[in-house]
Amino acid sequence: MTFDRFDWHYDDAAEAYRKRNNIIGELTEEQEQEICLYAADHIGLFLRWIIENGFEGDGDGEEEIVQEGCERVRKGEITGTEYLMEYCDGKFWDIDICDDIKPFVMEYYYPDDETRPYQYFKDIIEAIGRDNLYQIISGDKEYNALKPLIDRAYKAITKQEK
Repeated sequence: MTFDRFDWHYDDAAEAYRKRNNIIGELTEEQEQEICLYAADHIGLFLRWIIENGFEGDGDGEEEIVQEGCERVRKGEITGTEYLMEYCDGKFWDIDICDDIKPFVMEYYYPDDETRPYQYFKDIIEAIGRDNLYQIISGDKEYNALKPLIDRAYKAITKQEK
């Protein structure tokens, strides 16, 4: 099951990028790559939290490669967004997380009931201080603002599941 993909957000990120930079017409390859990072950033922040908490999956038989990427995130060599793009082909799948964390992700990040809010998106908007997710490629500052919100949600949701 796919939780999220950067390409689902690409058009919105491109529109925000064009507007912010007053670009009309063709984009360069460099600009398109930058837009991909804007489109993937919110996913990467969540993956960083997953990796830092040891909740990553085995990558469907790619354990060695996944562990290499996760270790690079933990060491600060790459961001969660770079991990998503390089190691997950821009897609956040259920195989990217361990089974223990799936109920939390389903409740917090990707509720399958359209009447329930996407709490993660509310939290990320609060943490980054912008109402448009596609305006920033985050760093440690944004992650450190978001991390306690995810931690709080994790404790609340996993407590109610038990």
